[in-house]
Amino acid sequence: MGLSLLSALQIQGNETLVDTYQDKESGKYGYAIIHNEDKYCRPIVSCNPAYDSREDALKAGTELMGQVKKLDLSPQGKSLVDIIGGEETAKTVESIVQASIKNIKSPLDNL
Repeated sequence: MGLSLLSALQIQGNETLVDTYQDKESGKYGYAIIHNEDKYCRPIVSCNPAYDSREDALKAGTELMGQVKKLDLSPQGKSLVDIIGGEETAKTVESIVQASIKNIKSPLDNL
């Protein structure tokens, strides 16, 4: 399974949890790693239903989440900040993202 850098950074930078689901046709289980903030849950990455039990899917998702949280992605994160225009631009983008997530007034509303 491939995992994008952005997904890995989202997993590292947010409160996350693993949830499972069962495919109705095959009866197999899959998992999703979810960004869990307040009452809003947003899937970051999901896995096709390939596991025979809910416990196996939960274990696989939890292991992946743990592995990603342990990675040192600082150099890649810095590269992304540089690509979007530096630290100040990154802070502005982050404030816009956070405003949209929380449905609060964006700093751009005053422009």
